[in-house]
Amino acid sequence: MTTTSTATTKAVEAIEQLEASWLVALVEGEKALIPLMLEDSRVVHGPVGRVDDRETWAHFHVTRRRSVSAKATELEITVRGNTAITTCFHEMYTVLDESIAPFPMQEVVTKVWEETAEGWRLAHMVMGRRFPPV
Repeated sequence: MTTTSTATTKAVEAIEQLEASWLVALVEGEKALIPLMLEDSRVVHGPVGRVDDRETWAHFHVTRRRSVSAKATELEITVRGNTAITTCFHEMYTVLDESIAPFPMQEVVTKVWEETAEGWRLAHMVMGRRFPPV
């Protein structure tokens, strides 16, 4: 479902493409994730609600729970002016320990994207893990 408020089809399509790029970046790592984020981005994640800046979170993602595949389902997009809010489920296979097979992980993710002169960038993200994945 996609809802818009003065949004153009162009903006919604740009966000859909950006969400696809985000999934690729989750697998590629820090150098792919950071350019998609605003300098002052914040990410809320983990069982106790850690709040990290973009560099800290990207490094954590790669070193503590490296994804080897990622997909999104049930993507919903709301666009209001130069702000877009997306909600979806991320389904990933994640390496928690190099000596065992990747672990299936699912998270509900809400992202706030801001349109800038350089294009849309992630301003804020909240991730809530679901165990076991459904």
